[in-house]
Amino acid sequence: MERRVFWIFFVVFLFFGFFKEVKAETSLKIGVIDIKKVVNKSKYGEEVIQKLQKKYEELSLKVQAKAKEIDAMKEELEKKGSLLSQEAREKKQAEYQKLLRELKSLQEDAQYEMQEYEKQLLDPVFKELEKVLKEFVQKEGIDLVLEKNQPGIYYISPKVDYTEKLIEKFNVYYENLKKTQK
Repeated sequence: MERRVFWIFFVVFLFFGFFKEVKAETSLKIGVIDIKKVVNKSKYGEEVIQKLQKKYEELSLKVQAKAKEIDAMKEELEKKGSLLSQEAREKKQAEYQKLLRELKSLQEDAQYEMQEYEKQLLDPVFKELEKVLKEFVQKEGIDLVLEKNQPGIYYISPKVDYTEKLIEKFNVYYENLKKTQK
């Protein structure tokens, strides 16, 4: 009987010892950040967004000018089309179709140019943000960082959302970066 009690205590002791060890290994510190918000609300991101907005407006004006030219030609065709000879009307319609193709091409070129410009401006932002994030995660002791807007994340406790702290750290980093570049 004594032996049996000994083995029971021994097994219970091992079980609780093992349970404590498992519990210690599974405690992870998880953090959540909203990358889009960090970029949009940080000083660096705001400067980049202003440049992108300026470029967008510039390209938009070009597309709008071509669209106005097409609208004017369409209006002319509608008003004077019946007065023109068959040959002149066909020539005007061919010009109109050519302008439509030019507009489509201009829109595609503007979209491509905007995407390339966005990539050119945002890549350095993400590169610098990655440095700040790595340092931030190490200082905070975070084991896992999730993007707040990813599918499958349904609830985030405010105590694990580090977005605002990261924005502050990124702003300080960017100010120091600007000072060293001057």
